Amino acid sequence: MQKDWKSISILTIVSGLIILFYLWLVSLGLWKDFPLSTNYYDLQATAFHDGQLALEVEPDPALLALENPYEPANRENTSALWDATLYKGKYYLYWGPTPALLLALVKFVFTREIGDNILTFIFLAGTFIFLVLILYDVWKNYFPEIPPFIILASIILAGTVNPLPFVLVEARIYEAAIVSGQCFFIGGLYFLFGSFRNPTTSKLILTGIFFTLATGSRTPLALPIAFLLVVFFAWAYRNQKEKLLPFLASIGMPLLVGASAYAGYNYARFGSITEFGYTYQLTGFNINAHIKDTFSLAYIPPNLFKILLNPLEFKDVFPFIKPVLWGGPASWLVNYSPKIYYYLSEGTTGLLVASPFLLFAFLRKRKELFWISTSSTGSTLLLFFITQIFFYTTMRYLLDLVPALTLLALLGLWSGFDSLKSKKLFAILAATLWAYTIVIGVLLPFSSNVKRFREFNPEFIQHITTLFK
Repeated sequence: MQKDWKSISILTIVSGLIILFYLWLVSLGLWKDFPLSTNYYDLQATAFHDGQLALEVEPDPALLALENPYEPANRENTSALWDATLYKGKYYLYWGPTPALLLALVKFVFTREIGDNILTFIFLAGTFIFLVLILYDVWKNYFPEIPPFIILASIILAGTVNPLPFVLVEARIYEAAIVSGQCFFIGGLYFLFGSFRNPTTSKLILTGIFFTLATGSRTPLALPIAFLLVVFFAWAYRNQKEKLLPFLASIGMPLLVGASAYAGYNYARFGSITEFGYTYQLTGFNINAHIKDTFSLAYIPPNLFKILLNPLEFKDVFPFIKPVLWGGPASWLVNYSPKIYYYLSEGTTGLLVASPFLLFAFLRKRKELFWISTSSTGSTLLLFFITQIFFYTTMRYLLDLVPALTLLALLGLWSGFDSLKSKKLFAILAATLWAYTIVIGVLLPFSSNVKRFREFNPEFIQHITTLFK
């Protein structure tokens, strides 16, 4: 028992240090001050708190007077809330409402503005905590022979693998929505994995609630969550057939209520249960005219390269590396231009370039992990497919994949523990990929955001540059 408490204490301290690192990043090293990025969820929460669905920001009359406000060229002489949804003279948000609903509850006791960067930090810390809980639970129940130092190393990797730290420096509405979805998705996996071993009504209800909140944050998560329900049905049919209906009701009822509420939310705003506001987005591209082209199988080749292989640019000064917009064949920019695909959207570093440790996800898992590995693998593949068919990709989209993929990689490594002990080459390879993945994950947040550090914390940039000179 004393040994267990010692392990728990060490894991808690290390996890706390990683969360402190998150706090340092989101505050740009200032600790007490949090430079504001965007405040969109706060705007939506204020509207919810006041009993309305539209934002309380009034659109520019000149914008409303335009015949087609969705064409960027037409908005040059007007002001508009960037990336918001404009519909029938009012502003809405196309991002999922879960964070705003939770923030609206906070508004009853705390009325000051809460930026999207604070929400990103909170939800990323929550994602990491659930990852730690899953790893600890799997360790104690399936891998008791693995020494604590390997679990400790696994937790460090799970908290620093790209793009977890990366999303904290800018931490806008875009990052907040994705991280919120991952927080509730990984939380749902934690309760689901526990149910495979010891199912209870309370665990299954919590699984359903967390998956509902995940979909309400990040709509594409509905597809992998549907897959997870199929996996759970197969598990319950095989192992708990007499309790199949009560178990399905426990996990399915929150999802049914959430889906109905989301459909009603969309209908109340746009007169359609399937319209999330994306069609009427005010951005740098006329999505309204090309909504049918936003998803296509033709986007798979460039997306596949960007998500897996897009290289790093190496520099002589700190932080020494930088994501590039496009590192693939130059001919693709001219000769392969499917529909509206946007090659040069944002800098991205491929998974195999920044996080090669994730290759351990392909290692064979122990038989007793069948349901856990099947759940993680299937949901990750579905999310991977969704990112492949969208008309552009960015670093933050990798966060949809990486948490569950990291779990698979660590389970693969743990399953190969005998090789780790007996084969020196395997151990060296694992340690090298572990260290490389962590170093890249820690450096990348600085590499794309040096200007932001220079603006809000120039002393840090001066000190770190001098140090590495």
